[in-house]
Amino acid sequence: MAQSTVQEEARDQTTASHPWRVAAERLGNTASGPDWLAERRTAALARVEHIGLPDQSHDEWRYTSLAPFTRRWGDHLAGARVPSVPESMPSAPTGVFSVDIVDGMLSAPLLATPPGLTVQSLQHLGPEWRARAEALLGTAVSPADPSSSDSLVDLNTALLNDLILITTDPGASVAMPIHIRLQGTAASAVCQTRLLVDLAAGSRLTLSLEFTGTAGVLVNAVSQVRLGRDSALNLVRVQALPDDGMLIESTSIEVNDSAAVTITSVDLGAQLSRQSLTVRLAGTGASANLHGLFLADGHRHIDNRTRLQHEAPSTTSREFFRGIADDHGHGVFNGKIIVQPGAAGSNAALTNRNLLLTTTAEIDTKPELEIYVDDVRCSHGATTGQLDANALFYLQSRGLDLSTARQMLTAAFLRDSLTSIPLPELRERLEAHLESRLQAKSGAAP
Repeated sequence: MAQSTVQEEARDQTTASHPWRVAAERLGNTASGPDWLAERRTAALARVEHIGLPDQSHDEWRYTSLAPFTRRWGDHLAGARVPSVPESMPSAPTGVFSVDIVDGMLSAPLLATPPGLTVQSLQHLGPEWRARAEALLGTAVSPADPSSSDSLVDLNTALLNDLILITTDPGASVAMPIHIRLQGTAASAVCQTRLLVDLAAGSRLTLSLEFTGTAGVLVNAVSQVRLGRDSALNLVRVQALPDDGMLIESTSIEVNDSAAVTITSVDLGAQLSRQSLTVRLAGTGASANLHGLFLADGHRHIDNRTRLQHEAPSTTSREFFRGIADDHGHGVFNGKIIVQPGAAGSNAALTNRNLLLTTTAEIDTKPELEIYVDDVRCSHGATTGQLDANALFYLQSRGLDLSTARQMLTAAFLRDSLTSIPLPELRERLEAHLESRLQAKSGAAP
């Protein structure tokens, strides 16, 4: 066999089984940026090579396989797909400061940033902001144990083209909500989005993130958030990718003394979506409220894994997650509350409620508590079932047909999780989208 043929076959095998190697080689030939970022890319790639990407032998990935993601990635790199033309993004809500990010990069210069807020990309990151960006990037890896890092976060770092840094001034209350539209396209093979959010002491911010994209899009997104003393963040995250899109998302949030974060997470799209969210209540009196919902219809696979870690005294967390699975959809939820030594006086509650609308749908749920200190108040629970037959009968007795009654009860089940969204226009759009999806499915047999 000719040597060139052997080399081509070896390259094809690498593309299929380890596509990050090909992607890193191509990035190395084109990427520019500061030396400190190049060093981080190299170190992160070495960790990916050493650890590899997670598979279903890992307990945390028991229900979700990355094989479809890496297979399509290899196809993209091999040129098997024609890059799709970017579509128009959903319109931003009115009365917000809108930021458009396409394939991880700012699509246009930002003008008239609200007072007290700074938004910068790596391409325009001044020396004075480098320390804040590096400090946040560094939290992804434990200096004491680099091998414990998340290989998907490392993958994002290794293939990083750009990052977006969002900061607030001390004591600033940013009156205008920030709405970031994150669009991925198949042209980038895998969109590696990186957001760094750093709230200064005493500041206030409302931030919404909306994931969209073109057909066949692959996204590996990482967000790292830090809340300074007595700051407050209202964070809304909406996943609305095309039906064949795939999203792997890792988010870490550090909440310091007397700071508070409210999170609303909504999953409506994608063929495969996997969110890993960790909230560290690292300061005395820190608090977190998390509301989540997902709709896994068709053949969607939606996996949400949350970690609320109480690391300091007198910390509080509340989590309420709802899910619906229909058709052949598969929903996965694993929520864990961890109360570390030294976190006396912690108060935590986790509730997960799920609806199965068909016998072919599936939801796997696992709420967990780990407590390593006395003097705490913690609770957790989960339910999975079908619509209440008595409630359906009641609505039918009032003149509604079965299809409409099912749709009304299902919509009401999900609507409660949207009430925490502080942007009325976005909330109404999501409610309308949910209701239209449910109305189309309401005639299905239970």
